[in-house]
Amino acid sequence: MDSITAEEYLNNQLQLEKEARQLMPYDPKVCTYSLGPIRQQIYACLTCSRQNGHPVGVCYACSIQCHTSHDLVELFAKRSFTCDCGTKRTEKHGVCSLRTAIGKKTTINKDHLPTDIPSSTNVYNHNYDGTFCDCRKRYDPTDDSNMFQCAFGDACGEDWFHEECIMGMRPGDVNRRQIKEEGTNKLESLSEPGLDAQEDQKHRELPEILPLPGFPDLDDFDTIICWKCVQKYRKEMEIFAKELGCETITRKPKTEPEQAKRARTEPSFTIFLKDNFKDQLQKLITENKPEIKPLISFLKVHTYLYLEDSVYKPPEDEDDDSSIFELGLRNLSRLPVESAISSVHAYEKVKSKLTEFLRPFAEQNKVVTEEEIRSFFNGME
Repeated sequence: MDSITAEEYLNNQLQLEKEARQLMPYDPKVCTYSLGPIRQQIYACLTCSRQNGHPVGVCYACSIQCHTSHDLVELFAKRSFTCDCGTKRTEKHGVCSLRTAIGKKTTINKDHLPTDIPSSTNVYNHNYDGTFCDCRKRYDPTDDSNMFQCAFGDACGEDWFHEECIMGMRPGDVNRRQIKEEGTNKLESLSEPGLDAQEDQKHRELPEILPLPGFPDLDDFDTIICWKCVQKYRKEMEIFAKELGCETITRKPKTEPEQAKRARTEPSFTIFLKDNFKDQLQKLITENKPEIKPLISFLKVHTYLYLEDSVYKPPEDEDDDSSIFELGLRNLSRLPVESAISSVHAYEKVKSKLTEFLRPFAEQNKVVTEEEIRSFFNGME
């Protein structure tokens, strides 16, 4: 049975609030649809995708306000994307509550279905199905493999790639857990009497994850251009890598498709970029050497490779540093007088009874079980 002291419960709540503010620090009140195609944080809504029969991506605010109960996958930054929420692309879900609330852009028909036109420039890949990389796996934070987003993304859709897949393998092909061969004294790892087994297990040291053999040191590069994008612009990318002195890895699949064997195409490679690569590219453009003319022409089309490529950030949440209790009081002050008085009376009643209920637990540092908490609130109904 789960149990916790009153002090631990309050501390846990404060910690959860702190983590929530760190993960989502922005004000989720404005949908970005009216801004058009911009580089922004995008969330794939798998629920809307299933309901409507095609991929759906929504902005930060809509992921919280309109799709909070849906199956969402964070895709991180995507270029030139317009929020799909409240458009015909999410017709089965309905209108965007944020745009409707402030009377902006959203129009509905007699059946209360959205009629806003979805962007014709949005590009969707398998990320919007919730999978990543050439292996098309869902993101698993427990995987040993690091993942890197392609900084170019023209061919791959700004996909994320595992280290192993970049080299032509698959995650798990190489055992990267440190194995200790020497003997150990088991007595040193035993729990103190009375300690909870799960708590003890949580704090045990996990085996060290070893670097992937043949893969560049993570401190030696900042980002990558994947082999798919390199293959699409092979000539320009070969000049790119040579002029910048980039480290590259040739992708060597274990089993080469018969079609590729017949075509006898050169294996592609991934480019590893240092954090100053944009400065280097700007210098090349200024020098404008004739022998790298194909690269210069290429860069002038894809300017985000050497110019600032900022990600849109919503305004900071003004309530960011407030606790749930403080937010409740602030919203209470905005209610009509009659409603506010009733709410205060109800709050004071709950507060008084909860304080009375928890006092003996806090004074004696006793545990309060989940069953006891449920019983208390059931008795308030």
